[in-house]
Amino acid sequence: MAIRLSCRRRSRISRDRWGRGEIAVGTTRIDVFDIGFTKAVSEVLGRTDPPGLSNREINQLLDQVHIKERPLGNKRDSLYAALHNEQVRQKCGNAAAGFVARAMHPSRYVSDHRRFTQLQDELNEALVHFGWSVRDDGRLERRAAASTLSEGAALAGSLRSELIRRSTHSELMRYCNEELVTRSLFHATSEAAKSIPDRIRNLTGQLSDGETLYAGAFGAGGGSIPTILINTYQSDSDISEHKGFKNLLTGIHGHYRNPRAHSSRIDATENLADFYDAFGLFSYVHRRLDGSRTTS
Repeated sequence: MAIRLSCRRRSRISRDRWGRGEIAVGTTRIDVFDIGFTKAVSEVLGRTDPPGLSNREINQLLDQVHIKERPLGNKRDSLYAALHNEQVRQKCGNAAAGFVARAMHPSRYVSDHRRFTQLQDELNEALVHFGWSVRDDGRLERRAAASTLSEGAALAGSLRSELIRRSTHSELMRYCNEELVTRSLFHATSEAAKSIPDRIRNLTGQLSDGETLYAGAFGAGGGSIPTILINTYQSDSDISEHKGFKNLLTGIHGHYRNPRAHSSRIDATENLADFYDAFGLFSYVHRRLDGSRTTS
């Protein structure tokens, strides 16, 4: 069944399905949304940086769903006030649902699929805790509400939200943000693996790659002093751990980096559990590098 924007005037419905017609699966009338729901919608769609909506876009969308009053203030606060006040006035949440449906209509993102996906993911990460999600056609849909962050990440289905929940190192997120938005496991893993040698080159000033880079940074044996130390490098145990870390980096390069550099995504089969495990391993490496020191 359809949810309609106007809680009272049904004559408008047949003239406009979007914003005033079929918005979400549910009843004709929807209760006023939780304040947190409306706040979350405003935080995502009204964010100041991309992919947030511009002030002009917000005003156009509010006009399309017949919300005429938008208080003064920054984008997020003024959008929140406009959506909340209209719900209170109408004593239903259909105006807010109509705004989301309009804002997320796929026709708005024909030339920018990435923007749609990013907005959808960010909305779903928050709205799943209120029992709602944004479908691929842009409409709000009822769903089971998440009660924990872990459950929310799983239900939202967002790679980014699950990686954040797992405390993935920020360096990895910086390297593969776009690949996470487009949900490309192959390319996200490839870009994340590149972050390790890039960081070591930045720490040491070396220009080599792979095993040559790691030998130069962590020691090639024969009593040479490593350029990067991950521990005090005093005891036999320290030295053994240090060598093991260097071997780990060589293994990551050979197992994750090189195969993806010389193969096509079309021929690759990526497993989601393996993807998360790889990012956990890469995060461990970066955390050890966070605590490392250079000798030159």
